[in-house]
Amino acid sequence: MTDAVTGRLRRLACALLTAVLAGCAPAPAARPQAAGTVGTALVLRVGGDTGTPSSRQFAAMLPLTLRLTDAWGQAKVGRLPHAITARDGAPVHDPAPGEVYLWPSNGTIAVYYDDLGQTVPGPGLVRLGVVDAGLDRLASARGQVTVRFERR
Repeated sequence: MTDAVTGRLRRLACALLTAVLAGCAPAPAARPQAAGTVGTALVLRVGGDTGTPSSRQFAAMLPLTLRLTDAWGQAKVGRLPHAITARDGAPVHDPAPGEVYLWPSNGTIAVYYDDLGQTVPGPGLVRLGVVDAGLDRLASARGQVTVRFERR
């Protein structure tokens, strides 16, 4: 592939990820989990006295179980049950694997498990925390997955 084609593909993937995080894409059809299937548990480092107002609001929701879908092989995304109102810290445009972010315009969170080299356009993401355990299971889960967020 030429550099021009590779660049166009990366920009397209970033635009599609942004659309999903911004809630512009249609919601995927719910797929029931097989009987006895256990969701992925993620243990997070969030909030506390040293956290930001956004991360403390997220931590106050924990423990929390959400249904997440895959976003182009790099993150699992889903909607929070209620909005996080704080807007703090520098916006993140280059999300790192193993971290949890908020898309501030609509209450969607994203747990990144891979880095495909794309940048997130404005307004950027708000960092909420770090995954301490369970990221490998999340990365290997296909399609929709039920995830339980717990505080460390």
